Amino acid sequence: MKKYFAFASALLFASMIGCQEKEDPILEEPKFEETESEWIRLASWNESSRISLITPVSGDIAQPDLSAFQSTSANYVSSTGRYIVSIERADGNVRFFDTGIENHDDHGHAYAPKWLSSNAAAPLPTHFSSTNGNIIIFNDGDGTVTFVREANMEVPSFTPTVIANIGNGVHHGAASWLKGNKLAVTFKDEGTAGALPQRVKIINTTGQVLYEKEGVSVTGIHGDASNGDYVVFGGTEGVILASSDNQISLIPNPSPLESTSGNWMGTIKANDNVNKFYGYARNHGVFEIDPAAGTIKPTFLSNNIKTYLLSADGGHLIVQTNDNVVKVFDTTSGNELASKTVTVAENVNAGARKGADELEHYRMMSEGNPVLTASENYLYVLEADKTKIHVRNLKTLNTVAVMDAPSGISNIMRVGFQVK
Repeated sequence: MKKYFAFASALLFASMIGCQEKEDPILEEPKFEETESEWIRLASWNESSRISLITPVSGDIAQPDLSAFQSTSANYVSSTGRYIVSIERADGNVRFFDTGIENHDDHGHAYAPKWLSSNAAAPLPTHFSSTNGNIIIFNDGDGTVTFVREANMEVPSFTPTVIANIGNGVHHGAASWLKGNKLAVTFKDEGTAGALPQRVKIINTTGQVLYEKEGVSVTGIHGDASNGDYVVFGGTEGVILASSDNQISLIPNPSPLESTSGNWMGTIKANDNVNKFYGYARNHGVFEIDPAAGTIKPTFLSNNIKTYLLSADGGHLIVQTNDNVVKVFDTTSGNELASKTVTVAENVNAGARKGADELEHYRMMSEGNPVLTASENYLYVLEADKTKIHVRNLKTLNTVAVMDAPSGISNIMRVGFQVK
C-alpha cells in the first residue's frame, strides 16, 4: 500500500511539474543579431573625417571612397534615418550625405552612399531640426530659414529652399516644422540687447506670418524641437509652445527652474513617435515637457550631466553623467529602467561643453553625442581605446555584443531605421 501511495504521489508531482512547465515555459532571451534591424547602420568617422558605415547585425564595414566631411562640421541624422546633414557653420554651408538606406516601412533598400550635389548656402547655419521627413535649419547670420523636404532630395533638380525676408531680425534663433506645412520661428524684439530672441511666430513656407500672440514673450529663447504636432522652444521664464492648430502659449518654469543663467532649459529634444519633450537645464538636469497637458516635471535632477539623447523611436531617454553613469528611462511611463557605470571613450566635446559659456554649452548639447548612440532597443558605446563598440540592451544596459571598430575611429552615429 505504501508503494502504491508513493507511486501515485510521484505521478501527481510529475503531472504538476509538467503543467507548470507548459504554463510557464523557460524562454531563451532573443539574440542581438535576431532582434536588431538589418537596416540599422553606425556611421563612423576617422581622424581624417572620412566616413564608414557599419552593419551591426553582420559586423560588415563599408568604407566608401567619397570626399571627407569637414573636420569642424556639426553632423545630424534626418528624421527618416537616411540622410546626414553636415552643417559647416563658419563657412555658411550645409551639405547633405545620403547613406543609401531607404525606408519603405515594412522593408528597405540599400543603395550606394553619396553626397548630394546641391548644398544650402546662408550665413552661420546653426540650429538643426528634423521631423516628419522635413529638415529645418535656422541661419544666425541673417535670420533666414533653410527648408528641405526629404522626399525631394533624390529628385535631380533638388535645391534646398532658403526662406528669407521674414522680418525676424538677425539673432541666435531656432525654427521647426509643423503639420500643415508651417514653420514655428523665433523673432527678436527690436531694441532688446543680446543675441537671443523673445517671441515665436508661425509662418508659411514663403515667410508670411500666419499667427502670432503678442502676450507670449520671454527674456530669451534658445533651442527647440518638434514632433509635428507641437514645437517646444526653451525660454528663460518657461517653454513656449507652438501647435499645428495655430496656437502659441507659455508653460511657466516650475521649481527648481528659474530664469537666471544655467537654471532654465536651453536645449530641447523630441521624437516623432512620442508626445513628450525633454528639456535640459545646466544646473538642474532633464525635465519632461507634456505640451498637451501643459506640464513640466523633473525626469532626472543633477548638475552633473554630460549628455542626453533619445533612442531612435523615442521610447527610451538615455542620460550620461560626467562620471560615466548611464541611466535609461522609459518615455511612456517615466520610470528608470537601468543605471550602470559604463566604460566609454572620452567625448571630445565634453571639456568644451563644461567650459563653454551658457549659449555655446546649450548649442553643443543639442548636437549628437560622438561616443554614444542608440537604435530602438540598443545602445552603442565606443570603448575607451576606440577599437571596440559595445552593444548594450537599453532595458538592462547589459552588453549583448561587441563589434570591432574601424581603424582610427573618432565618433559614431546611428543611421537607418527599424522595420515596422
